[in-house]
Amino acid sequence: MKTKLLCVFVAMLAIVSCSKDGEDGDIGPQGPQGEQGSAGPQGEAGAQGEQGEPGTANVIYSDWFDSPIVDDDDNIEASTANGTVDVAGLSEELVETGTVLVYGKITSNNNVYALPYLGNQGVSYYYYFDEGIINIRLATVDGSNIGAPLFDTYRYVLIPGGVEAGDGIGGVTSKASAIDFSTLSYEEVVSRFNISD
Repeated sequence: MKTKLLCVFVAMLAIVSCSKDGEDGDIGPQGPQGEQGSAGPQGEAGAQGEQGEPGTANVIYSDWFDSPIVDDDDNIEASTANGTVDVAGLSEELVETGTVLVYGKITSNNNVYALPYLGNQGVSYYYYFDEGIINIRLATVDGSNIGAPLFDTYRYVLIPGGVEAGDGIGGVTSKASAIDFSTLSYEEVVSRFNISD
């Protein structure tokens, strides 16, 4: 019995004499990477946002301006005529990547037509553009005199961005475009870009 008591006493003494104040040992090496867990389920798709308004911040348009084509009292005695308008906003970048639209207006009835336009008198109205200028051109289809031009005033709309521009002759405005603005009516262009008339 004394032996048992002695063993219990020694065991308790060993437990009581253990210290928690010892230093920690060195950190062991990192274990191997665990296996990749399986992918969780796909979350639900969010709601489709509303269609944004078309961008208008960079669109440039002119007021209606008098015809740049000089004539003698509304009578052009030639089969061709042209006049140039200086356009400060027509940059090299816009010439290369944008769209240039030109419209003619008959002031007596306020009818507006997109150029190129072939009038009833056999006069073709078209335009050429380059950096800083638009040149409005008239030519008769049969070589006769133009006479009184149809349009008294003109205006242009410059639409920059991401569209490969055509050569600018005859109003060809784009070769590859999501929207070919030259096929839109004047009213559609005015509405799309919030252009004041």
